[in-house]
Amino acid sequence: MVIIDYFRARLFDWRRKQAIKKAQASADLYRKKFLVLVHHGRPVVVSMQGVKDMIRRKRFNGLTAEKARRIAIFEANPRKTSAHVSDR
Repeated sequence: MVIIDYFRARLFDWRRKQAIKKAQASADLYRKKFLVLVHHGRPVVVSMQGVKDMIRRKRFNGLTAEKARRIAIFEANPRKTSAHVSDR
């Protein structure tokens, strides 16, 4: 049992790290806020707009957008870039 629990924990940590990388890359690319939430035991990357849409569609029962931000594993905000389009 201990080996199985260890394997599950390592697999969850690997998925969490991959989800965090994906969330930050998506936040930088799309210039939106992304959250990493645990849904059915797996880390899932969802944009804040997606969270609000899922709440409207009753996919997350009893969850609000603010509560989703509080319980998120990671919150990816877009980083500032040095290249500005409006500098021309």
